[in-house]
Amino acid sequence: MSNGDTGVPIEQFIQALQTQLDRAQTAMAMKAENLDLPLTFAVKDLSLDLRTHVEIVRSEVRIRPAGPTDAEASTLHLALTTITRPMIKENAKSMNLDPDEPSLKEAVGDQLTDEEQKRLEWAGVHTVAQLRKLTDAGGGKEVERVADLPVDRLRQALLRASHPFVASIEPHIQNIPNGADADPLLRIRGRNLRAHGLPQVSLAGHPVSVLEANDREILIAPKSHQFSGTLSIETGPGQVVQTILDLPPGLVKKSVLDDKAVDAADSGGDS
Repeated sequence: MSNGDTGVPIEQFIQALQTQLDRAQTAMAMKAENLDLPLTFAVKDLSLDLRTHVEIVRSEVRIRPAGPTDAEASTLHLALTTITRPMIKENAKSMNLDPDEPSLKEAVGDQLTDEEQKRLEWAGVHTVAQLRKLTDAGGGKEVERVADLPVDRLRQALLRASHPFVASIEPHIQNIPNGADADPLLRIRGRNLRAHGLPQVSLAGHPVSVLEANDREILIAPKSHQFSGTLSIETGPGQVVQTILDLPPGLVKKSVLDDKAVDAADSGGDS
């Protein structure tokens, strides 16, 4: 169990213990099924008394096993009992989160320290959506009290979390009738890409026409010379993201034509 002089986080110890008990339960189930036993045994409750040193390291509880002659150790009493699947679903936090939802750490960056983010987790705030929901509902004061974080710091973190972010830029295929060629478009994917109105997009300092925009995607129609340079997206005052774009027009055109050829081949195969 020991991890050097720093010990291990107490949740890691409990999870390791649960994993071994799960394996024991699986083995008993296999034995009962394959050997057709009329009677077998299972562990319902488990109690442990551990002589250990309890330490707090950066807002994290760690335990370090004591030696046989260590008189200053504490006794940690752990009692584990069984729990059914419905009970787990009823009491545990849902894991059905939006896969595109960034973690709190990814969204707020260096606006909050690791210890401050851990205190927010203690208050039940694990995602940006949860933090925004609490703040919008007037729960900022409660979060401030529980997590020991000033409301102004929370507002700054939310401002940082609402900053636009670009994940990818790729050519977009237009469905033009009669197979006519069309100027290639670019689809920008990310998050926080639209606020109250259409974002302002520019390339190399020149404005670019925005055809569609939502929180996760922007469809732009660059001119033939606008496929390299600094791409800038502004969703509001002070909410600007910039990235370097370097897509030669010929490469974009080839990508679009290749995709059209694949679509045509698929259509021919279906007919």
